Amino acid sequence: MVVTYRKVRSVEGIIDMFEKFAKYSGLRISTEKSTIYLGGVTEDIQMELENKFHYKTDKLPVRYLGLPLTTKSMNTTDYQPLIETIRTRIGSWKNRYLSYAGRLELLGSVLWSISSFWLSAFRLPKACIREIDKICSAFLWSGSELNPRKAKLCWEEVCRPREEGGLGLRSLKDMNNVTILKLFWRLIPNKSSLWVRWIHSTLLKNESIWPVKDNDQKGSWMWRNFLKIRGLAREFCKVEVYNRKGTSFWYDQWSPLGCLMDMLGTRGQIDKGIRQHDTVHTARTKRRRRVHRSEGLIQIENQLQSLSRSEEEDVVLRKGKQDIYKDQFLTAETWNHIRTKKEKVSWHRGIWFTHATPKHRFCTWLAIRNRLTTGDRMVAWNAGIDGTCVLCMQHLETRNHLFFGCDYSSSLWYKLMNVFMGNGYSEEWIDVVLFIQKPNLDRTRSFLVRYVFQATIYMIWRERNCRRHGERPQSPEVLFAMIDRLVKNRIMSIRAQDRRLDCAFQLWIKAVQA
Repeated sequence: MVVTYRKVRSVEGIIDMFEKFAKYSGLRISTEKSTIYLGGVTEDIQMELENKFHYKTDKLPVRYLGLPLTTKSMNTTDYQPLIETIRTRIGSWKNRYLSYAGRLELLGSVLWSISSFWLSAFRLPKACIREIDKICSAFLWSGSELNPRKAKLCWEEVCRPREEGGLGLRSLKDMNNVTILKLFWRLIPNKSSLWVRWIHSTLLKNESIWPVKDNDQKGSWMWRNFLKIRGLAREFCKVEVYNRKGTSFWYDQWSPLGCLMDMLGTRGQIDKGIRQHDTVHTARTKRRRRVHRSEGLIQIENQLQSLSRSEEEDVVLRKGKQDIYKDQFLTAETWNHIRTKKEKVSWHRGIWFTHATPKHRFCTWLAIRNRLTTGDRMVAWNAGIDGTCVLCMQHLETRNHLFFGCDYSSSLWYKLMNVFMGNGYSEEWIDVVLFIQKPNLDRTRSFLVRYVFQATIYMIWRERNCRRHGERPQSPEVLFAMIDRLVKNRIMSIRAQDRRLDCAFQLWIKAVQA
């Protein structure tokens, strides 16, 4: 694919290069398989191209490598192929029984990868991102039927880091900003790539990108969207000055005072005698030092005069982890800076640990967030529903009663955890959650306590659902045997992967036989 100006002589130059290439390589362009796509040209130019060259002509928009090429802002028709691709992929999973954990894995590995291809090339419209979020939320909570009314938690809460109570998915809106920032920061220090050189020579005219107006009409709609993110980009980058030739005096953050244009405004250009597009090198060598009365102007002048000269090029640094500036772009650290942070939750250590079973972990996460469909929640939705606990048939079924205040679940919990919890044994939900998140437990004991906690919640919830749907009830002894088998199988499956858990099997046998 070749992009050119909307002039006939530009096309002639490209055809001439094709001929030279064919002369040396013997590979000739096929006119039958080639098309000239036109955008923003008059009918006279179109007719001249059709008469002069033997290529087919067509008009934009057109899809290239699966992405739309258009001269106008992206609309519903342009991003509809992305939506349909996601719906088609979800439809291919209809015949598979997928748990919540299975759907979560597919969201993070498949659907997010499909979206990332578009996110890396465009700043997607808000309507597009909302539609994708809606589809993904419906798929997580209801499967391939895509019922949006079955959501147990809002999508914003789901797309939070695990230590903040979410499921570890990243918001598409934030990721889109990160990918655009990655493209943006390529423009500032690096002029080696063809795309960057073209931007600087054609759109920026070898000037700084910072003073360009947001409604600049030189570029495409994507370029105008690109310019709107400069305010966010400026917060995370500064320049380490060496030869001072590639750094804008007014717009780059080379001074500890920050962006001088934000500090002094256009009046500062008059006071300092430094033009808008001047570099730090020009301001340092092409003008005389001025005497000022303002403390801020004096401080800036002193910083400018104190800069040492070096032959090395200036280096653009990006803010990374712990606000340390680095000379490389790291997606994870940038995402962590631009997102809205929430307070960390202490219970995440008891859920997101190594070697946990995904479906047990997801069920436990729902229980801790109190989003399981327990009797008290069903009664709140419909007063005609019987919310009595189906395990003991005595009390209202709440999360805290089901785990582990009920006589049925408390007897099972005692047999499983009496030895491990010792003097700290409790059947109160809050006390149990506090116990599993203790950081001072040894590795083997910590794994067993947390794994048994998740397996017990999953098996009790499964038994409760079976009874609600009229299936034959199981005794606590049967559930104990099932959990015992789950734990043993898990230990045997991970012993080859993690030799530090070699003694887990003996410790578990000793505990259940006590």
